[in-house]
Amino acid sequence: MTKAIQKFAYRVAGIPVVVRKAFAPSASDAIGAIRDIYARQYFITHGRKDRSRIIRAWLTWPIVLIEEMARFTWRNGRIIQQRYDRLVVMQLADQLQLYFRFGILPRWYYIFSLYEQDVRGQARNFLNRFETKLALFRLLNWPGNSPLNDKDAFASHCRAHGIDAVDVLVIARDGGLHWTGEPVLPARDLFIKPTNARGGKGAERWDIQADGRYRNPEGLLLTADDLLARLARESSGVPRLIQLRRINHPAIADLSNGALCTARIMTCLDEKGHGEVIAAVFRMAIGRNVVVDNIHAGGIAAEVDIASGRLGQASNLGDDVRLGWLDRHPDTDAAITGRTLPLWAEAKKLAVRAHAAFADRTVIGWDIALTPDGPCLVEGNSGPDVDLLQRPMRRGLGGGRLPELMAFHLAKRGWVADRQ
Repeated sequence: MTKAIQKFAYRVAGIPVVVRKAFAPSASDAIGAIRDIYARQYFITHGRKDRSRIIRAWLTWPIVLIEEMARFTWRNGRIIQQRYDRLVVMQLADQLQLYFRFGILPRWYYIFSLYEQDVRGQARNFLNRFETKLALFRLLNWPGNSPLNDKDAFASHCRAHGIDAVDVLVIARDGGLHWTGEPVLPARDLFIKPTNARGGKGAERWDIQADGRYRNPEGLLLTADDLLARLARESSGVPRLIQLRRINHPAIADLSNGALCTARIMTCLDEKGHGEVIAAVFRMAIGRNVVVDNIHAGGIAAEVDIASGRLGQASNLGDDVRLGWLDRHPDTDAAITGRTLPLWAEAKKLAVRAHAAFADRTVIGWDIALTPDGPCLVEGNSGPDVDLLQRPMRRGLGGGRLPELMAFHLAKRGWVADRQ
């Protein structure tokens, strides 16, 4: 799904929330309060294209809804009927009801496993990307001047605050190379990625060979000079950077096909301004993608019990249900469910310390690698993906601490009355 299509879908999804707010009394709980704020923000647009999207959404939402129902039910309906004994016609009825009540589009009906009765019963608790990405996280993290989204400045900021993060070796921009240290590539495995990309897009892995050349997963071999020349040449269109490629801790090496695994840990500032761990999942790469573990790039994720570090079942994004839920890694056959992550207490402490260094942001999603040298911060996200967390959890973030903290901080910013 392209960004333009995705943004349009978000506007379609928001319509029922706006309509319900217009006719319903003020909310009596935290999740209702933050949804009221979203509804008030809906018509605040970001340019001509956004205004056009809203107009088209209100004119065409029935067509979009029917097309989405047909597309995703055709892909998943019969499989779900066989696995969960939920008739296709009942799935369609569910989708209509959930859209009109909460703005949940058919794609997210499958992502959130709302065909399962126990999950469907708490559908209200699922936060949606159209609520968080377009409004709530923007309000909470604005103006947010710390360099969370600039990967080079992010690494420098972390280093200055004593936080172990993946260092940047060189940045390629506008055809030139800008070194942060000695202008020589080390004889180590390397990782290259765009400076501003998300979801693992454009990432490359280059492993050092015995003869000193670097090899990517497709088998291309380049010398250090050739690799740098290629990077500089391509940077005229997209700025990119080179980092040392970190490896997985031996205790979890069998949960990967070779790519680095990361824990996505969401933190939110509590009532005293300290980072609080809200939720966490562990991401693993599968199949032919041996570069990144992102669930949007075909990877899988399992919920991490915050207290113990124990993993639940794993799954993919869920809008294609063929893979289902996994107790074992599909490539290595290593056990996932019930596995306890190493260094989990240290990883949580790292996330909380990192939030203290970026305390101008209220909600942050941290990607943390568990390596032989300890937990290492890979990057932070000012608009953390709620699908990535809620899909493996099989429950909504709205049923826990997050909406309480969001409502608290929004109240401090003047958006809701303090209900304490």
